[in-house]
Amino acid sequence: MIRADSDPRLYRIFRELQEKGLIDRKTRLVRCPLTVSIRGSPALNCIRYRHSFYERYLSGASDDALRFMLLHEEGHVRKGSSLLSALPALPLLLCLAFLGHPPLLAGALPLAKPVFVVLLLLTVFFAYRTYYRCMDNEEFTADHYAADAMRRCYRTRDPGALLQNLLFGLRRGASLRSGSDYRPSISERVQRLRAASDHGERRPIIRSTESEFLR
Repeated sequence: MIRADSDPRLYRIFRELQEKGLIDRKTRLVRCPLTVSIRGSPALNCIRYRHSFYERYLSGASDDALRFMLLHEEGHVRKGSSLLSALPALPLLLCLAFLGHPPLLAGALPLAKPVFVVLLLLTVFFAYRTYYRCMDNEEFTADHYAADAMRRCYRTRDPGALLQNLLFGLRRGASLRSGSDYRPSISERVQRLRAASDHGERRPIIRSTESEFLR
């Protein structure tokens, strides 16, 4: 993996967010050809991105859009689970355990194979259901982290609009898809973010002098 300083604007914004304390000093921004787009990795404590993806889809984005994107990935690093990516591997582990058990392969137990198939199907169903549910929750959490930081430090009135414009600009990317093909959908993420913002505006701790900074 290569450090990101060969993409000056992205690296400059990343360092700016670190100096403000919005991205941890220990988090690294690295170029990684094995990453499809851009990913915050809790296990590796870094934000990995693919240079070609950045050049094609993000190099023309505004500074605020890049800030939101980096903050979103930092939200994954801070709030995400490093074990989430292991869930889809559970069915594979079950298959390996079965294949490595000679009596089951030899048919010593007549009911072993049907029971294994049922167990495998149930494992696949629940593993992927849990995976997508956790993935959805992490997306919402990362969105909220980025939106809160943009409101507090950059006085962004409508982080939802920033998120919507960013996602629609990326929806033709390799891993960002719109509608029913992408979970959670763009509309659901924006609606939840705006609902959280509206709830925050109604809290009594908000001072009238701050109203000009709110949507």
